[in-house]
Amino acid sequence: MQAVYIDAENTLWVVDPACPNMEQVYQQSYKLVKINLATDTIERVYTFEGVLSDKSYINDVRVDTQRKIAYLTNSNEGGIVVVDLITGQARQLLQNHYSVKHDPNFTLLVDDKEFKKQGEPVHIQSDGIALAPDGEWLYYKPLTDNKLYRIQTEYLRNPDLSETEVESQVQDLGRFTTTDGMIFDLDGNLYLGDYQNYAMVQITPDLEMKTIMKDDRLIWPDSYSLSTDGHLYISCSQINKQPDYNEGKNQRTSPYTIYKMFLP
Repeated sequence: MQAVYIDAENTLWVVDPACPNMEQVYQQSYKLVKINLATDTIERVYTFEGVLSDKSYINDVRVDTQRKIAYLTNSNEGGIVVVDLITGQARQLLQNHYSVKHDPNFTLLVDDKEFKKQGEPVHIQSDGIALAPDGEWLYYKPLTDNKLYRIQTEYLRNPDLSETEVESQVQDLGRFTTTDGMIFDLDGNLYLGDYQNYAMVQITPDLEMKTIMKDDRLIWPDSYSLSTDGHLYISCSQINKQPDYNEGKNQRTSPYTIYKMFLP
C-alpha cells in the first residue's frame, strides 16, 4: 500500500497504486479500498481501469464524507483523480495543467546536493493533498518543488465543466516549502513537512507560514495524522537516505520511526 487514511467517520481508506518501482501498473490492478474499522472488513473496492494509464501512480487520498467524494493524486504523470463513492465512477482532472507538474525552474537540494536518482534529477508530480475542514477547498502540490496550489472542490465535482474551465479555477498560492504529505486541523491550519530542512511547518488560513519543529530525527517527514487530543503524528520515510539517491550507499537507519508532537 502507498497510503492509509482514516476519514471523519472512522473509515479506513487504503491506496494501492499496484505500480512497482513507479514503473508500470500491474494488470490494471490499482485500487482504492474502503475498510470498516468496526468490523475489520473490506466494504468496497474502487478501481481505475479505463480512467488512468498503466504509467500512473496513485499516491495519496482525502475523503469528503459529507459529499461522498474521494480525491487522489497521480504522482507519476500528474493529475487529480475524483471518485464518486456512491456510483464508483472516477475521473482524472488537471492532468495537463502546470499545477500538477514539477516546476522546471526549481532545483531540489537535499542534504546540500541536488536530489538525484541514479545520477538523474528527480521530478515527481502531484503528491501531497489536503482537504479543508469544510470540504470546500482541495490543496495539492508536486513532491519535488515548493509550490502550493488549491482549487474549490465544486469545480472538481462538476462533470459538466470542460478541462479548460476546471483549469481556470486553480489558484497558485506561491512558494512555501517542499513536502511529501499535508494535513489540515479543524481550525484550518495546514501542516506540511519540510524534508529539505528536517522540519515541520504550519500554514495559517491567512497563508502565513512558520516552522513549528526542526529536528535532525525528522528524516524526510512523510505522512501525518491528527488525534482528537491535539497530537500530530509524523512518519519519517528516510527517502533521501536510500541507496538510489546516494550513489548506491544505504544511509538509512533503523528502526523507522513515528513521532508525535503536541499542537498547542
